[in-house]
Amino acid sequence: MSGISTRDQLFHFTDDLEASLDYDPGETFDCDNIILCGVGGSAVSGDFAADCCFTESLVPIRLSKYPDLPSWVGPRTLAVVSSYSGNTAETMEMYRQAKTRGSTVVAVTSGGQLKAAAEGAGDKLVLLPEGMHPRHAIGYMIGYTLAVIHAAGGPDLSDRIKDFIPALREFRDEHALPSGCLARRLATELSRKVPVICSDSSMRSVAFRWKTQVNENSKFVAFCDSAPLFNRGSLATWCDTIRENYLLILLVGADDSMCNNTSYLEAAAATLRESEAHVEVIRLGGRSTLENMFRAIILGDYMSIYMAERRGIDAAEVRPVMQMKAKLSECGH
Repeated sequence: MSGISTRDQLFHFTDDLEASLDYDPGETFDCDNIILCGVGGSAVSGDFAADCCFTESLVPIRLSKYPDLPSWVGPRTLAVVSSYSGNTAETMEMYRQAKTRGSTVVAVTSGGQLKAAAEGAGDKLVLLPEGMHPRHAIGYMIGYTLAVIHAAGGPDLSDRIKDFIPALREFRDEHALPSGCLARRLATELSRKVPVICSDSSMRSVAFRWKTQVNENSKFVAFCDSAPLFNRGSLATWCDTIRENYLLILLVGADDSMCNNTSYLEAAAATLRESEAHVEVIRLGGRSTLENMFRAIILGDYMSIYMAERRGIDAAEVRPVMQMKAKLSECGH
């Protein structure tokens, strides 16, 4: 692993994103549908890209985090197969199945078996910089994935994202400060509490990113949910049950063409306060749902790092995950 610290890799997320937005695949992909294949941090980037395109894409986009691809994947499918290391056993199985079914494949990786297989088969290969923590290569992976989706008939979001890159940098700089920022305050609140992150449906992938960053960086349990299902299934329980060991966090954006259900979270917040249930409402403050999605990634990433620091934990160490991956590779899964 590179000597670049986890904190520095978080700081460069916005720069990585900006650099990848100018990526041109150099070709178009004629397909009926797109499947984004990956597990772990690579799956999060695909999940996020799919959320970004959900309301606008005329081409169906689905995510697969399992070794077995759905039966509809075939010759008219574009399979974007992502693995930072290139050696993830489950992802390599998805690559094998996509090739067997005659799908067009784009491989996104820094090397390993996936790079070798894609080069050998003549697949489109998108190379990531080496030496990063896989989960912190998300800036590059989101930008590259969105570029490939656009080349396959999906929406072009690059100019819209570039427009708020300066605001993202300001938001990042606020949370990289040594004291006084929201990310640090949340980390302090969560020093003895389990986070339960809930977002509107447009940021479902972001809520999951918060969960996994707390899991991997802070080595702590976390849960996630999204509205409107939260309001219909979990709200009453939160109002009626004392949950002193948990902190419910509501990530609230603002309605626009990408999202029109933030009212569910505002209603949930009001109901919870009436019942005197403790809830942390975070209004992200961006000018659009798209900007709020990226702001939320930055906030959650920094919060998870500050949680790790408060607990005296090395955020970069993921020995159990590496042991599991090794066992899966040995088993051929």
